[in-house]
Amino acid sequence: MKLPLRRWRQWFSGLLSPRRADVPPLTLTQRRVYVLPTAAGLMYAFTLALMLIGSINYNLSLGYALTFLLAGLGIVAIVQSFRNLAGLQLRPARPTPGFAGAQVHFGVRLDSQRRRTGLKLSLAGGESVLCHVQTQELVHLALPVQHRGWQAMPRLTVASTWPLGLIKAWSHARFDERSLVYPAPVAAAPPWPGAGGEGRHLDMSEPDDFFGLRPHRSGDLRQHVAWKASARLDEHLLSKQFAAEQGELLWFRLDLAPGATLEEKLSVLTRWVLDAHAAQQRYALRLDGTALPPATGSEHLHACLQALALYGPPPDERR
Repeated sequence: MKLPLRRWRQWFSGLLSPRRADVPPLTLTQRRVYVLPTAAGLMYAFTLALMLIGSINYNLSLGYALTFLLAGLGIVAIVQSFRNLAGLQLRPARPTPGFAGAQVHFGVRLDSQRRRTGLKLSLAGGESVLCHVQTQELVHLALPVQHRGWQAMPRLTVASTWPLGLIKAWSHARFDERSLVYPAPVAAAPPWPGAGGEGRHLDMSEPDDFFGLRPHRSGDLRQHVAWKASARLDEHLLSKQFAAEQGELLWFRLDLAPGATLEEKLSVLTRWVLDAHAAQQRYALRLDGTALPPATGSEHLHACLQALALYGPPPDERR
């Protein structure tokens, strides 16, 4: 029974690119390294064939010597190209998140017991990176991404045409790694929510670091009244002042973000979060079913960006 053409293509591609994820560290054994002549290698072999025919036709002893010398050089190139990859050890490194419409970076660590020259590493859909390995090398591979969410690490290709460019040796690897893609921030950010009051307020719901005392105001919580300090005064009440009162607290909510679609709202929220972090402003993020308390710093920034990246259904199906 004949298989459809599509199944034949899947079977052939599976030989060169295994579907199962490789367990790191992955060592490129003899069976994982493939070798084929390049365009220059085919022209080189064709030229040797012409030289051999000419030497036979004219009975040229020096022609025989030169032809066989160059043929031996080509055989050495095959062996050296194969040895440049065989025995190389690969393992994934921690990926770097990125924003939709830009790039994420996957790291690959190369380990070798001898020098490797002219290795080209590339991810499916990304550009290749040329590197040389002494004993250990860390290579970062950029991959363009278009949608937020988790991005699986595509197939990794390691290739080399060293030393003469006549032979190409290559191998494929798949690692079970993924990188987080944040929503693309809008270029022109609208004003923060609550520019007129809504969404921007003082966080008095939970005690923060004690800052000092101030005169009591109407509306202050009763538990914030400094009774002992007020007892020393006959006419005035004092209230405890916390660090949160020194700056406004921003509440970023999905319903306050302008936009016609969910992706547009998430892009606006991403820009607000980035701008608030750059301004060292205390901010909090509230989504449906998710609320991140007010804070500052890089950890809070990445937590908010991760919540935005994974909110709701992904815009496309991930591999």
